[in-house]
Amino acid sequence: MEKVSTKYFSNIDLTNLEEWYESKIVLNGHTIDISISVSKKYKIDPKNILEVDHYVENLKNNEENIRRIIHQDFKEEGETNTYLDTQIEVQEEKDISALIETIDNKLGNKEKLLSILFLLRIVFYPEQEDKMFAVFDYTIDSNLTDDLLAVKLYKDKNVRIDIES
Repeated sequence: MEKVSTKYFSNIDLTNLEEWYESKIVLNGHTIDISISVSKKYKIDPKNILEVDHYVENLKNNEENIRRIIHQDFKEEGETNTYLDTQIEVQEEKDISALIETIDNKLGNKEKLLSILFLLRIVFYPEQEDKMFAVFDYTIDSNLTDDLLAVKLYKDKNVRIDIES
């Protein structure tokens, strides 16, 4: 029995893998669900599990890097812009106003929504065969919308931003 002891996911038995490992962490005043997703058909290298643990340990810095990517995507009018435009279009005006009422009035509504976008969940994929490293799901308000801005980090260091619901 080969077990990997992690700070966030307890002991993971590599000879008897579960498909899902879950934990929670508080970051920037929000409770974030963190998960590891594995397929039982692949073998997991213990160093990949420890890499996830290390990444979560440094989540404050890592998440700041993700935010820079989101802001750059916003400036380039990418998916972040589309996500925010969609939320402004589909949500009740009073709901959007309630979310952004305390934000600097010098900013436009999209910039205000961008400033309140928060990390809801992260799913890690530690399998060697999987090209994905992690997916960071952001929302303006999880009670208001099921739509997410998904920032996908690949093991080859590529990043892709999608809208998911």
